[in-house]
Amino acid sequence: MSAFSRIVAKNSFFSLLGQVGIKALSFVFSVFVVRRLGGESYGQYMTVLAYVNIFAIFSDLGLAPYALREIAKDKSKTFNLFSNVVALRLLLSIPAVALATGSAWFSGRDPALVWGIFVYSCGLFIYAVQGPLDALLIAKERLDYSSLFSVINQLVFVMLGTLVLVQGYGVLGLIGASLMAVLVPTVLSAGTIRRRLGGLQVQVTPRDWGYLLKRALPFGVIGFTLGLSYKVDTVLLQYFWGDAETGWYNIAYNLIFMLTTISHAVNVSLYPSMVRQHATAPDQMGQIYSRALKYLFALSVPVAVGTTVLADQIIVFLYTPAASPAILPLRILIWVLPLMFLTELLGNIVVIHNQERRVARAIGISTGVNVVLNLILIPSLGLRAAAVVTVITEAVLVVQYLWLLRRELRAVDRLNTFVKPVLSAALMGLCAWLLRGWPLLVVVALAGGLYLAGLVVLKAVDQKEVLFVRQLLTRRTPAAAEEGISQ
Repeated sequence: MSAFSRIVAKNSFFSLLGQVGIKALSFVFSVFVVRRLGGESYGQYMTVLAYVNIFAIFSDLGLAPYALREIAKDKSKTFNLFSNVVALRLLLSIPAVALATGSAWFSGRDPALVWGIFVYSCGLFIYAVQGPLDALLIAKERLDYSSLFSVINQLVFVMLGTLVLVQGYGVLGLIGASLMAVLVPTVLSAGTIRRRLGGLQVQVTPRDWGYLLKRALPFGVIGFTLGLSYKVDTVLLQYFWGDAETGWYNIAYNLIFMLTTISHAVNVSLYPSMVRQHATAPDQMGQIYSRALKYLFALSVPVAVGTTVLADQIIVFLYTPAASPAILPLRILIWVLPLMFLTELLGNIVVIHNQERRVARAIGISTGVNVVLNLILIPSLGLRAAAVVTVITEAVLVVQYLWLLRRELRAVDRLNTFVKPVLSAALMGLCAWLLRGWPLLVVVALAGGLYLAGLVVLKAVDQKEVLFVRQLLTRRTPAAAEEGISQ
């Protein structure tokens, strides 16, 4: 268990550091983009990204996550899997680009939007190489490199994006800047693996392609349904309500994804280590699952409560009063955050138990609910319906995962994991509401301090857990912390 703790601590540190850096840059830059483009052009930009992301899965079909899991389990498969995944993804990108662009054209989209979709979809050829390279770094548990290159990617995008926007190149220039930025981590990842991590050997074996596609298919279904679930609302909003409504909705939605930094960093760090730990010491996995659930929920629920109370001040503070149409969707969408914190971890747990087909089925059901409700409600209710349906979709997914993992999670202390954080967050929310007239940053600081005090008073955390969290955020592995995770 001590080796597991050391690896997770190191990976969590670098992943969290990288994710915080990326999200901070993305957040500041997104505020600049919204202010520079305005709600309508920003809506068009987000529609291009959403549209291509729906079709992007056809350039991968689940190959990247399948290869990541298999390499994490057996390093001897590294070069064969990597080479075949890159070759297959390059070939699959050709019909994916044609499908995305052609469907946009035949559906009667604006020519400028179709052109943007074509340019951005051509980036699938770059991701066909960059994605497997990054997965290779993660599988080798070198999130320090992966996180560093991601930060560099974002830095390059911010610099190029700022330049093209200042020069007046608009949406298309921003798309071009994003694709140019992806080339940088691609080159850096390849060079690092070749020079420092054992090199890169090309072992393309076309006879294995059918087997790989068959084994990766459940992951492909997962990726497609997730992409559809997260992006179909944007595409439908743009079609029925136009670019401005789409822009306001995505201002709120992007704030939610910015807040998933900690969840994603922890889950990316845990996944390869948990795969190996499950193979070598499965009897200890229940304790790890329980602790991870507790920390993720305790971190997310106060953010949801606080954002609900202070949404109007947050939107005006970050953007301008002109962005006030984003306040209502933010108040609704923020409640997807605690659910998303849980679904990423729970989905990984199911996959670790080699039940990815069940994950695919669960996501398929929730995506079906999402698409049907959006098709029914968005034409008449717009962004309000899109926000509510997003929360419902994630709740449906959480319920399915909890049912699938009812045996693995039966030891979870529900009182300390869920009830006490909710009670403390409710008290914090009342405080924030009473102090609404104060400066936003002061209210956030006071309310956050009250929430932490509430957790301590309610004894939702103990000393061992505090030490374990400190271990995850640093690279030290004190004995007490190792005892905390193993007990």
